[in-house]
Amino acid sequence: MDTITTASEGLRVQRDYIKQLEDAQFSWDILVGDAFVRGMRDIGYKSTAFAMSELIDNSIQANAKQIDIVFGFESGNMPSHIAIIDDGYGMEPTMVRASLVWGAGTRAENRDGFGKYGYGLPSASVSQCHRVSVYSKTADGAWNTAYLDIDEIKDHKWTKDGRIEMPSQTLAEPPEFVVDYLKKANRWSSFVSGTVVVWEGLDRTDYKQREKLRADLLTNLGVIYRNYLTATPMTVDGETVQPCDPLFLTEGFRYYDLDEDRAIALDPAVVDVTDKKTGEVIGRMRVRFSRLPATFFRKPDAKHTNKPGRGNMNPRLEIADANNGVIFLRNGRQIDVVRPPRSLASFNATTDRFWGIEVDFDATLDEFFSITTSKQQVKPDERVWDILKDKANIWSAIGAMRSAYQKDAATHTNKTENSGTERRASVEAIEAAEQRRITPKPKDTPVRLKEAADNFEQSANRRARQSGLKPEFVQLELEAERTGQAHKVETEDMPGAAFFRCVQEGGTRVLYLNVAHPFYTELYQGPGSNPRFRAGLEVLLWTLGNAEVDSDPDSPRRAFYEQERAFVWSATLTAALNTLKLIDLSVVEKDDSATDETGAADAA
Repeated sequence: MDTITTASEGLRVQRDYIKQLEDAQFSWDILVGDAFVRGMRDIGYKSTAFAMSELIDNSIQANAKQIDIVFGFESGNMPSHIAIIDDGYGMEPTMVRASLVWGAGTRAENRDGFGKYGYGLPSASVSQCHRVSVYSKTADGAWNTAYLDIDEIKDHKWTKDGRIEMPSQTLAEPPEFVVDYLKKANRWSSFVSGTVVVWEGLDRTDYKQREKLRADLLTNLGVIYRNYLTATPMTVDGETVQPCDPLFLTEGFRYYDLDEDRAIALDPAVVDVTDKKTGEVIGRMRVRFSRLPATFFRKPDAKHTNKPGRGNMNPRLEIADANNGVIFLRNGRQIDVVRPPRSLASFNATTDRFWGIEVDFDATLDEFFSITTSKQQVKPDERVWDILKDKANIWSAIGAMRSAYQKDAATHTNKTENSGTERRASVEAIEAAEQRRITPKPKDTPVRLKEAADNFEQSANRRARQSGLKPEFVQLELEAERTGQAHKVETEDMPGAAFFRCVQEGGTRVLYLNVAHPFYTELYQGPGSNPRFRAGLEVLLWTLGNAEVDSDPDSPRRAFYEQERAFVWSATLTAALNTLKLIDLSVVEKDDSATDETGAADAA
């Protein structure tokens, strides 16, 4: 990400641009006057952080080694001024004036850095305040300043011969609160070159209070510039901005090691984009994938419950929710988060926060993304989505990450429900029903006892293979775990197998739920699932499973149940549930809701 320029190169470009203006007898007119400026105020920046990013872009490209956001106060705890300070190579005196004219930037249509239209500094500034002042000096020059004041423009103070003209730059040092900050940091006397942009008359910042504004900028700038903060450190109101990867994959970044949970990376992809006519590579897209564990957003004390509540969530959740979708970066700087097209993938804001995709594209591909004037929104065209689908396989990745999350969440739910001191609801219900059965219980024949012992040994051996422990140790552990348990519900991951099975393992009858089957992911743990619903499904499966296990091992009755469960019920259920996902139930659910409300009213 070579987005910076040397001082000599940057200043040469400025001088060339100033000569172009002078040769063209530029009138220093602010385009179309007051209405234009008021329109620029409403250009629509997402936040104060995104507006400020326009200025930070300039600082990074000016080869700044340090950037500071400093608050100034007239009284109380609400900032009255905000200064963005950098130690880059600065601006030539006339360029200080030009920097506040829309479209007069030297980095318009820049494909090596962040520049796009040359609107950034004035547009971003007036979106947050009434007056912006720019102070800058080069290594061999003095401080010069120019300003843009929308109130003065409105009052026609800048009008000359019917046109609005930008005032000339003047010699002046930055305001006192900026100089004091640099002196306290022991940097004022050694400040060779750089630029200070000061926002005054703040009226549109996201937060007015110092603490909230500082916290918001620290969080958002840490995400936007995560790939640049090592080379160009930043501070906000004296606090260091920590880089934050919203995929939570980068070791050392904020919230990476908040607790023992870690994000899981899938294989990344680098995709070449070629010109349709020449076949030449015109840019690249770099794609990263991240899957998050089911307990990733929970505080430690809430990781072992099925209903943690919003108050038990950790700070990662705020980052994930703000970046829920496909994250797009331009030259390593975050621009936007976009939901996948509905024609390619449906989106669930709750469960889809457990995966993340980042696409970092070269600025040479701008035409494919329809970058907005404020550089805070992208609209990928169809070719981009097609490339990501065919060459980066993002839809397959999304499917795999969703499936992994569903299994992870299901396993966690089952483990949590099994870990309580009280008996599982379905076990209590089926054991109570056993007391009232009208058919005789099966006798413990030698064949049945051998089957139960073989099943127990197979289960212990399977656990031993998974854990790497010796089978005899696992058998002892399993016997201790199941002591006193006549019935138990467990999960297993068996792609292609039946949606459930019920077996007698020693003295315990076990109901296995297959987390790889759509029954588990779409119904048992699907939308709207709750403990009572799951207990009801378990009772139903216990009923079917008991009928199978109670039949003699070699009987036609046992064979019937085994074949129906494995080859008929499971296959039919898979096909039906996959079809059900495609049916729009919103109208039906609305009608049912209205019926329920009417019934409730009648009952009352």
